[in-house]
Amino acid sequence: MKGSISYLIAVIALCCAIQGSAQNKEWSLQQCIEYALEHNLNIQQGKLNVLSSEHNSLQGKEAILPTVSGFAGNNYNFGRNINPLDNTYVKQRVQSNNFGLSSQLTLFNGLSIYNNIRLNSLNEEASRKDLEVISNSIVLQIATQYLQILLNKEAISVVKSRITSSEKQLETANIQFDAGNANKSSILEMEAKLSSDKLDLVMAENNLTLSQLSLANLLQIPDIESFNVSDPEIGIPDEIILEGATSIYDKATKIMPEIELSILRYKASLMQENISRSGYFPTLSLSGNINTLYSDNFKRLSQQGTIETIPFSTQINNNLGQSIGINLSVPIYSRGRVRNSVKQAKLGTEQQKLNVRKAENDLYTSVVNAVANYKAAKSKYGALTEAYASQLKNYEFNQLRYETGSLNATDLLLSKNNLEVSESNLIQGKYDLIFRKILLDFYRGKPISIN
Repeated sequence: MKGSISYLIAVIALCCAIQGSAQNKEWSLQQCIEYALEHNLNIQQGKLNVLSSEHNSLQGKEAILPTVSGFAGNNYNFGRNINPLDNTYVKQRVQSNNFGLSSQLTLFNGLSIYNNIRLNSLNEEASRKDLEVISNSIVLQIATQYLQILLNKEAISVVKSRITSSEKQLETANIQFDAGNANKSSILEMEAKLSSDKLDLVMAENNLTLSQLSLANLLQIPDIESFNVSDPEIGIPDEIILEGATSIYDKATKIMPEIELSILRYKASLMQENISRSGYFPTLSLSGNINTLYSDNFKRLSQQGTIETIPFSTQINNNLGQSIGINLSVPIYSRGRVRNSVKQAKLGTEQQKLNVRKAENDLYTSVVNAVANYKAAKSKYGALTEAYASQLKNYEFNQLRYETGSLNATDLLLSKNNLEVSESNLIQGKYDLIFRKILLDFYRGKPISIN
């Protein structure tokens, strides 16, 4: 009994350890991307669309095959009726059965079936490309949210440092007040600054929570409250882009699925035109059937001299009939339905042609903007770095003046506020530069990374 209890305690401890490990898991950017590609709802819907297009493609191919159907019937006739076997009138109850198989094969219908097969194949390829577009969009959203979390974490760290600094300055103000070197207003200003910093901390922590919830929702993480991301070593991008936007665009056209998706949809619209025109052509089909019947009114004289019903199997064999035929249906007038269908298909083709040009233009614009934004963010970060260094020197100098009593608290807090604004701008510029580099690398076909 004692051994069983010990074993149970060990199992419980192991489960708790596993659960705690799962809850404390910190997600890397790559892990977030891989998880989202399997669990994100938009991607799940995209995968279902691919499966649906695959089924449609298979169904289109099976349309080449003939249709086969069977039928069976059981009839009871009372009173004066026609015997189905010899077409004579009888006045009695007659039971009969009929059975048959029929088949039809389309030989020609303006190549509609074959064009439908091609159309379904194009739609299947398009659904796969559309899934790539959705996946790329989700990946960029994840990278954005991931960087936002890192930014918010750094903002919390900065605000905590400000609180520590404000607490020390309040302590200094109290010491100076006790020594008669400062007035009460200096203490009040320092207390107000400390309260303001604590409020900033609350807001920063709330921003972090909201950004974590947003990313967890993208990933469809069930346990959102325990979700957290790792804090990787972040390198500041310093690459000098030597490639022109046109060169990067040429690479992007071979990588990004948007243009190929628009081309596939354009080809599908051309195929839809051919399908619409098939309504002008006649339909030629081959049909055949086999049937037989049985009736309890079909009698014969037995060897014993009595009247008996011919056995079921004998009737089925003897009454077997077959037929085969070729059917031609020629469209003469359809109240303009086919003509209007062709016109609508042509308009669809023109629309898709414009969509191809628009996709190319949108991609080119995105690449040009990505290059320009990266260069601008890089220059901006350099300027923000210099501005922060200057504000830091100014604040450190003013702090020394304040401690020696040659600067009042108001001027010190003004200098500190300028430093904090500069530091906040620097952090924003840092993560903006990282994102711009990620986006540019994305169009160049490089893996997404923040290291």
